[in-house]
Amino acid sequence: MSPSALVQSVVQIRLETGGETVAIGSGSVISDDGLVLTNAHVADPRDISIDSLTVATTTSADLPPEPQWLAEVVAADHVLDLAVIRITEDLAGWPYPPGHIPPVEVGDSDSVEIGDDLYILGYPAIGGDTITFTRGLVAGFTGDSQLGTRAWIKTDAAISGGNSGGLAANAAGQLIGVPTIAGVGEDQEEIVDCRPVRDTNRDGVIDDNDDCVPLGGFLNGLRPSNLARDLIAAAESSTPYEPIGGLTVEEVDPAFDVSGAYFGAPFFTDSEPEPSPEFDSVWFPSDTRKLCAWWEFEGMTDGVEWDAIWAVGGDIRYADSFIGETWSAGEAGSMWVCTAEHDPLPEGIWDLALSVEGEWLIGSYTSVGDAYLPYEVGLRNRALEEICWLWISPQLTPFHGPAWVVPEEPIRVGQTLYLELPPTSYDVLAQNCSDKDIHSGSFVVDGDVDVDLGG
Repeated sequence: MSPSALVQSVVQIRLETGGETVAIGSGSVISDDGLVLTNAHVADPRDISIDSLTVATTTSADLPPEPQWLAEVVAADHVLDLAVIRITEDLAGWPYPPGHIPPVEVGDSDSVEIGDDLYILGYPAIGGDTITFTRGLVAGFTGDSQLGTRAWIKTDAAISGGNSGGLAANAAGQLIGVPTIAGVGEDQEEIVDCRPVRDTNRDGVIDDNDDCVPLGGFLNGLRPSNLARDLIAAAESSTPYEPIGGLTVEEVDPAFDVSGAYFGAPFFTDSEPEPSPEFDSVWFPSDTRKLCAWWEFEGMTDGVEWDAIWAVGGDIRYADSFIGETWSAGEAGSMWVCTAEHDPLPEGIWDLALSVEGEWLIGSYTSVGDAYLPYEVGLRNRALEEICWLWISPQLTPFHGPAWVVPEEPIRVGQTLYLELPPTSYDVLAQNCSDKDIHSGSFVVDGDVDVDLGG
């Protein structure tokens, strides 16, 4: 099916307050009776109060969409960031006539594979008011323990912010994904160009003192259509929808204290680590196609926002990261995320930073590529007291990472700790058992090396 045949099925959704449009998004009509699949943050935003949803349709691809209909939310899931709304009546109050807008068929997102063609349609926040078409390929998939191995479909298509909630179709014209943007600002009328997402100054907090990282220009994450099946079924049958984890917006605790949350150091592996990883490695060979990270957690609350941000060589991998996700894994347990599948992964030092509600909790690193085969590093305690805390991290990462040494296994005076580390420049911080710094410095690994701590 050609993209032009899909244009009439894609609508613009306008959020109205006091007769004014305060935000826009996109959606796809999926049934004769006017059901529209879109994003939850488009149809049911948490941060602003709205009076109504207006649906605008395109009569000609070279003209802006015309507001014609009113709609209501019938099912929403903020963990998935998906929602179904129903067109109820026109602006004059006449009921919606069934079949007035031709629906698009909802396809099987599990059937798409890397390299398949994708058609993207929506109403971007940049580039004018008319409907916009972009074309790309399925670039891979990312998974997490909440949503499975296909939590996201990644694409190389350029998709701007207003396309949120719109149509991602396969070559047969079937809807197989919903373009989904993770970050929007306090002012919902504008897509955020950047926000701090990494602890770039290493003070343990992600705030305005950290570098602003571009986020809002383009996005390339699609929520697979199969994740919307239960929402669509509930809307079609007019039965209540139970969100992932039983979460509703009203149940989110606004007083959640991030200081009570704990994330353990991530374990790295090259496949989905269910129920737990078989190994943890600081190095993977050049033909590695995917990285996964597994960690344990406590003190969490469903509904809070969290990020899992992958980077290689210090540069964020947006297509592989999870930014602005909604937590639904409960109070305690284990969690895992994976990068998209690549052929092969880019080589370099890879790091993963984990944060909750904008506060960094933990980060760790590994490496990919034969050029990063680890060398032996000997760290000798030349101080006059035991080292009870030792942090070692590549200088290109925005954090010190997990401790290599803890009080239960200190480095005694004169003792040498041997580690395997991939070649790069490292920062090192050592503390005694009273949490006092006794060594702070750096070293370079370009072969087997010995490093003196203290003294």
